[in-house]
Amino acid sequence: MKLKYLFISLISLFGTGCNDGFLDKIPTDQLSDESFWMVKEDAMKYSAATYRYLVQSGNHMVMLDCYTDNAIPVHIHAEQGDISSCTATASNPHFKQVWQDAYRGIRRCNIFLDNIAKVEMKEDEKTILIGEIEFLRAYFHATLLKFYGGIPILTRSLELNETIPSRNTEEEVYKFIVDECDKAAQKLPLSRSDNTELGRANKGAPLALKAHISYLMKKYDVAASAAKEVMNLGVYNLYGNYGDLFSAEHENNCEVIFDHQYMENALDYDYTGSWIDQFFSPLMMGGWEALSPTQDLIDAYECTDGKSIGESKLYNPEKPFENRDPRLAYSILWHGCEFGGQIYSTEGTMGNGNATRTGYTMRKYINPKNVGNEYPGWINYILFRYAEVLLIYAEAQNELSGPDASVYEAVNRIRQRPSVELPPLPANLTKDQMREAIRRERRVEFTFEGIHLFETRSWRTTEACVNKPAYGMTFDGKKVLVEQRKFDPNKNYLWALPLTEIDLSKGALVQNPGY
Repeated sequence: MKLKYLFISLISLFGTGCNDGFLDKIPTDQLSDESFWMVKEDAMKYSAATYRYLVQSGNHMVMLDCYTDNAIPVHIHAEQGDISSCTATASNPHFKQVWQDAYRGIRRCNIFLDNIAKVEMKEDEKTILIGEIEFLRAYFHATLLKFYGGIPILTRSLELNETIPSRNTEEEVYKFIVDECDKAAQKLPLSRSDNTELGRANKGAPLALKAHISYLMKKYDVAASAAKEVMNLGVYNLYGNYGDLFSAEHENNCEVIFDHQYMENALDYDYTGSWIDQFFSPLMMGGWEALSPTQDLIDAYECTDGKSIGESKLYNPEKPFENRDPRLAYSILWHGCEFGGQIYSTEGTMGNGNATRTGYTMRKYINPKNVGNEYPGWINYILFRYAEVLLIYAEAQNELSGPDASVYEAVNRIRQRPSVELPPLPANLTKDQMREAIRRERRVEFTFEGIHLFETRSWRTTEACVNKPAYGMTFDGKKVLVEQRKFDPNKNYLWALPLTEIDLSKGALVQNPGY
């Protein structure tokens, strides 16, 4: 049984929050402490319910690639279109949705930690639950840090009339996250023997989060050390087939460190099912085809000889998809591809307002069995996997010591995964050359996994990435200019704090520059 089964009944008990602000006050509609926090089942249910806030509303994780050089949104007049074009104002609903989901999750973590001592259960079981919640609280704070920069750290639920605190610095938030991860890692088991607990965090999850956020904050010594800890656990490995990583049939495999679990044939999108199939499936499958990969992303995939399309003798512009890195076909559909028993076609539909603008659409995470989207999607969404740990270690170690043997080994393991089988990186790369190689590897490995935006922010390359012309390709192979965006480095590296929170804070919260 997947984790999500545990929290369906909790929705009516704890609500989704009815407050005006989401630096959240204790809700008035929840069960009282006296009536609920009594037995093990209460704690298990409440902790399970907290996991629902992991993936932001409307599958923001996937849409994040639309704010980079990887993709552009199809629905340009919607909220995500404004963010992609860099014209969004502080009133954009997506800015509020991510903020409120993270703080709702934090509120639930704090309520749990305030009440867990009351629950009658074995101390070792209680310790594991506390570790899960400490990790989740760190995860939610990390989400906020990545989107907004410094934010208020909350370690307790605010009273209804309590003043909203001011923003902590980025460094303070980062330190809090790392400290929470360290505490959680000490409490959590290496793995779970009971399949009813699939989706709950294990020891690898806080260590992976620590590596991830340290990497983005350029704390390379901490990132390399945390990544190495995960590698030394002996629990995780690369899964053989890259494409199968993102299929329902192969979920919960050896590469998955932490994911968001969904229920097969769920009855609703908000609590038990995923919006991914509805949002991103091709039109022929009943989806909205909301994301259009760019030609720049397509061109970033090497040929099977390990060389770029500009260098490889295997590249044929008349047959541009032959002899390419297999991850391209696992991640993206183009005109003429067979998928789900149908042929994907862009003839007569490209750029019509409801279909791909670039001639490409997303394949990764799309379930070919969910044709017509009779049900919400049910493929688990991976938040941390072993490949990211390897590449975090590789880049961090390269920054610390240059391209030593351990750096090569980490990158080449990913390149030579059985389903990918690219040649190893050339020997004797310089530090700069290795950095470039790792970053290209990260881009194609983690396409549509909610990572590329934040790594380009960390590298301070988002401006250059977004300001490049966005090209596509017609069904008959003609390259076309689709969009030219304008990124403002004084504004667009961070999202705006929601206006409702600014107003409620009465001056305590200061808006990010430019909004």
